[in-house]
Amino acid sequence: MTIWVVIACVCFTFPASAQSIFQKGTVQINKKKSIEAYISIDFRYPQRFQNSLTYITPDSYAKYIEKGKMKNKKKIDLKLKDFIGYTLDSGQSFTVVKYVDLTKKGMGILPKRICLEQVANGKIDAFKMYSRTTGKISAELGKVVMDSKMDGAALLINYIQNNFQLLLQKDTKNPKNINHINLLNYIGDNEVVKTNYDNNTYGFRDQFVEHQKFGVIVNKTYEESLLKMIEHYNTGDVTSIGN
Repeated sequence: MTIWVVIACVCFTFPASAQSIFQKGTVQINKKKSIEAYISIDFRYPQRFQNSLTYITPDSYAKYIEKGKMKNKKKIDLKLKDFIGYTLDSGQSFTVVKYVDLTKKGMGILPKRICLEQVANGKIDAFKMYSRTTGKISAELGKVVMDSKMDGAALLINYIQNNFQLLLQKDTKNPKNINHINLLNYIGDNEVVKTNYDNNTYGFRDQFVEHQKFGVIVNKTYEESLLKMIEHYNTGDVTSIGN
């Protein structure tokens, strides 16, 4: 049984510099237009970059580095309908998708836009959805939020980056949480990948079976083994990768 707590956003203020939060990247407005920007990626509040986009121009960032301060009016906000995604110079890629969160009661069945980190691209796409850190959250996360106020934001950031949901998309309009899919519908048409899964070659079969018991939150070990399988599938390779 999951126990929930409510955390008010106004109760917690973690110090962080704009230099550490704004990351250089390219925003894809549409298929023909892109802009260079410094994009706000703050894992203390992942709901912010998953529900909107805040960025500053390269000129504004340069002035911040020079002067050590920045006016709020220099920050530019975009709604999810106003861009299709962005890529950071670090290599991370984020894409706006439409998703129905079946893990929440009363959310309805209409898909809603959300900007997610995309970790696989091909016949099967994979996305990471990070947990919000304010409002109604799990008791476990609530404790981490409380502890991080005393022990430092790194505690919360490390937790968020190692506890997340994974969504898969193949031949559908919207991605689905991996705990809500029939895996054979995704990899069953590649006999080699299916056999490798059955033999736990990727290390994913045991991860998949074990995490089914604990709900939708997974970790980096789970992600790494899943991506090993998906990357093999997406290459179209019909040879075994070995044990």
